[in-house]
Amino acid sequence: MDKSRENSIAPVIMNEQVGEGVRRAREAAGLTQGDVVRKLAQINVEMSVSTLSRSEAGAREFKEPELQAIREVFRTWHVGVPLTSEPDSPEHRTPSSKAQELLRRRAVAFSITGVLIGVLGLLGMIVVMMSRVAPTGHSDTQAIMAAGCDHFRVAAHDLWLRDQYGETVVQLPHNTDIVYSGKQNASGYWEITTADGKRGWVDSSFLKPHC
Repeated sequence: MDKSRENSIAPVIMNEQVGEGVRRAREAAGLTQGDVVRKLAQINVEMSVSTLSRSEAGAREFKEPELQAIREVFRTWHVGVPLTSEPDSPEHRTPSSKAQELLRRRAVAFSITGVLIGVLGLLGMIVVMMSRVAPTGHSDTQAIMAAGCDHFRVAAHDLWLRDQYGETVVQLPHNTDIVYSGKQNASGYWEITTADGKRGWVDSSFLKPHC
């Protein structure tokens, strides 16, 4: 359906919905079309029976003053039937308003997607940056050892020096110089000696070569 046809159909749908609401309210009040016309005349609103009939059928659009007057008439009978379509009710939305709502939802979805992509990209950059300064792994340090390097520094903020039973002895600050003895225990920890003579075992994942 092209836009011109859609725009021509939308008012007709709206008129039918409003007219149907008026008809139901009138019947709920037990009034004939003639009764409504006479009541409107009492409050200085002119409308013929044929005009009301056409409006209820959706062939004519109710004017807002007419709807306001009809509300007053029906209110006397305590009829609470809505006479205008609710803009937020899905069943009363025109095709154009539904399209606008769809576009709005898509825009919100695209915005959320963009934010998520940006967050993921930022996290990826952080991971890359951290990997560049990450502690040297076992395979890297072993390759370095094979090249004849046994001097390292603590790459972590601090690193626990442990005894042969795995109990913590002292924390080694960042950039502490250590010498690897070439021994490893069953847990893969290295036996090292610090510059001030402390001896123990550390996780080599948190060491960087200093040769």
